[in-house]
Amino acid sequence: MNKNNLFSIGEIAKAVGITRKAILGYEIKGLIKPDQKDGASGNRYYTIDTFTQIRTIRVFQNLGLSLDEIREYFNDSSDLEPMIERLEKMRDELNLTIEKLKERTHKKCDTIKEIIIEPQTIYCRTYNTTSIADKTTLLRDTALEAMRTHGTDTTRRMYFTEISANAPDEVSYCVAVPAESKGEHIKNIPPLVALSFFHHGAYEDIPEVRKRLFSYAKENNIKLSGVFRNLFLEGPPQHKDKSRFITQIIAIVE
Repeated sequence: MNKNNLFSIGEIAKAVGITRKAILGYEIKGLIKPDQKDGASGNRYYTIDTFTQIRTIRVFQNLGLSLDEIREYFNDSSDLEPMIERLEKMRDELNLTIEKLKERTHKKCDTIKEIIIEPQTIYCRTYNTTSIADKTTLLRDTALEAMRTHGTDTTRRMYFTEISANAPDEVSYCVAVPAESKGEHIKNIPPLVALSFFHHGAYEDIPEVRKRLFSYAKENNIKLSGVFRNLFLEGPPQHKDKSRFITQIIAIVE
């Protein structure tokens, strides 16, 4: 084989951004083998096809797959469904994180958008209260109950509150839980259409945001159900300064 058509192990390592030791580890695991090996020096050389396979291995590793799982994938000896589910969960978690980070950079963004809320399963408790301090405590207590009983669904916003414009002191405290959760206080929410606005600031200012959403809906002939949600992206756990809180205010469309 013409060495002009081959890559040395050093060239492969540099191109992929890994160490020579990592490539040798792939060989030990049976994921690759050198396409040519000098008997005297022991130098290894690889074709473009092997380079592509090494790059694929690295991508899968960065996604959290083990070398054993990757080998099973290459050998067509594994059930791919669990792997797909894992990667889809990771994708959803990344999307939530990216959305939150983007929102941090858009503090002056003043846009109301129409969105689709994906179906989800929640643990939900409803109480009557007017104090923001009491509401914060009740949300924390509900989150603790849900996580102890069912765990949490990290592919959705962890928790939110829901109120009706007709009964603003009656608040439902909701926590995202795994879809298979069953039992008392579990609800399955269907997909919904809603208006969305990201509020940067104190919780005390949220009622004014709801008024803006009502006005926007009226101006654009959108009929609202009167149900609002506050999804908490960043708040007291992350910041002491209320001006840095980020809350997604959602108005459900009929």
